[in-house]
Amino acid sequence: MFRFETSVYEIIKRTPDVKSFRFKRPQGFDYDPGQFLFVTILSEGKKITKHFTISSSPTEKEFIEFTKKITDHEFSVALDRLKIGDWAYLDAPYGDFTYKGEYPRVGMITGGIGITPLRSMIKYCTDKGMNCRITLLYGNRNEESIVFKEELDHLEKVNQNLRVIHTLSRPDEKWKGRRGHIDVQMVKEEIPDYKERVFYVCGPPSLVTGSIEILKTLRIQDAMIHSENFPGY
Repeated sequence: MFRFETSVYEIIKRTPDVKSFRFKRPQGFDYDPGQFLFVTILSEGKKITKHFTISSSPTEKEFIEFTKKITDHEFSVALDRLKIGDWAYLDAPYGDFTYKGEYPRVGMITGGIGITPLRSMIKYCTDKGMNCRITLLYGNRNEESIVFKEELDHLEKVNQNLRVIHTLSRPDEKWKGRRGHIDVQMVKEEIPDYKERVFYVCGPPSLVTGSIEILKTLRIQDAMIHSENFPGY
């Protein structure tokens, strides 16, 4: 485990209410795609701590990044006030919701900020040139709420083994992609070889529970499903 003091290196606004926070990556620090870290920052002079998935990939050597939806909770408000150079304390890595290309065919299901560990996995496999087929089903409310939209588009172009399917529950009339929530029929249509895939499911508890029910309806065995809840979504 690495525990170290650091400072904010870069802040990136991903959507109107989602930000990524980057910190210099210390020499010797390594982690697997999908793992998480504990972050301690200052809020009105006191230290507060919360855990977040690492949204960067181990192949990105210069920085460690986590990505957060900004809400009115205390930690979120404190994050929103962070500036370049502000103090932070990181404790990492933790977790076994990981993927490094060990399965040749993978299906990923997520929504909203649940994309963060999957972004790390996809970026890692793309950078490493791994010959693993990945299909991502990513649900959001509207187009502007899609986190990492431009990057996912780019990764899909440079990685012939990657397919990204966006589906929106409240799209505008210009949207040309899929509409509605992820369901059994959508999985059948977009991942026709679903019986041969290992699935990674991540997001708020309701999405994870619903997605696992979909996969069980399709008779996917428990051993073929990896899931992680984002409580306090």
